[in-house]
Amino acid sequence: MAGELPDYGKPDRLYDIGDLLQGYDPSDELAFVKSWDFGAYRRYTTDGSATPRTLDIRLAQAEHDARIAEALKAFLVRPTEPTLVGVMGGHSLSRLHPAYKAVAELGRYLTKRGYLLVTGGGPGAMEAAHVGATFAYADDATFARALTALGEEPSLPKGLGNILTKSGDLAPGYEESADGARKWLNMGLEVRDSAPKERGESLAIPTWFYGSEPSTPFASAYAKYFQNSIREEALIAQSRAGIVYAQGGGGTLREIFQDVELNFYASTPDDFIPMIFFDPDDFWQRDAEFDVSGVTRPGIDVRDILERIFRYGRRDTAQILKKVRFTTEFDEIAAVIDTRARKAQRELAAVLNAPA
Repeated sequence: MAGELPDYGKPDRLYDIGDLLQGYDPSDELAFVKSWDFGAYRRYTTDGSATPRTLDIRLAQAEHDARIAEALKAFLVRPTEPTLVGVMGGHSLSRLHPAYKAVAELGRYLTKRGYLLVTGGGPGAMEAAHVGATFAYADDATFARALTALGEEPSLPKGLGNILTKSGDLAPGYEESADGARKWLNMGLEVRDSAPKERGESLAIPTWFYGSEPSTPFASAYAKYFQNSIREEALIAQSRAGIVYAQGGGGTLREIFQDVELNFYASTPDDFIPMIFFDPDDFWQRDAEFDVSGVTRPGIDVRDILERIFRYGRRDTAQILKKVRFTTEFDEIAAVIDTRARKAQRELAAVLNAPA
């Protein structure tokens, strides 16, 4: 597939899904790779991905990402500062998995309580949170139908990670992966369009570092960055009322320990951002099991290491460990996040009102 690759652009607002999917024809099997979003990913890959080939490329990416940061600030300015709750989790979680449904239900619950959910904007657990927000004010039957419909296209194709060569060219046999991404996106778009007019708001902060996967179509706005390190910092920094961790892998672990670093240096227990480990399978409370074929039961037990880290670095461990919860009880999660909500709003207001 040939075509002019987009430049890095100078956005003056956050993206919406229409911006990202510009040029996307749902009936075209190659719709995903013809979208503006994928074109930007090809540009990024052609120019060296995370290590830009020239200073001019680095500067163009930096200007784009700085403008997105300003647009994010503008998005959050409103009469009453929103209270942001992060939802982190794995991109590979199937739409059919019970954990996906659980995250969607939690997202719906927290949105109805007035929280603004923020995720990395990808598939899996991240998408589930946005689905819950989108259907926050729908009746239970409509929400259930949405989850059932999404299950008809449960996962992205595994070959997407190799859809481009290192030089940014489409790899041989890319057509099957591209069509699988289209089917996954089409079902998401169809379900999103079935939601009632009154929808909950949510924020996605994705990155073209993972641009081989489409962003979930359910977010209200997208602060999409080229540099993943800046994006990761924005994700953790914006989630001031608390962060919910669904089951995940390396990316989710990185986010957990970024959060650990911030909380390690929190001045007081009030400054400690709640860490909620949420999964009906107790993923974060047991280690994986293996046989000769590999993992037979997934899991990463983080309880002991988190307690040891905070005991090492703080004298107020008993107080802060009350804000590290392993639970699926919605009321318990809300109670912990509620304790940080007002301070989170004040902190956000201070950032938004700071002189340029």
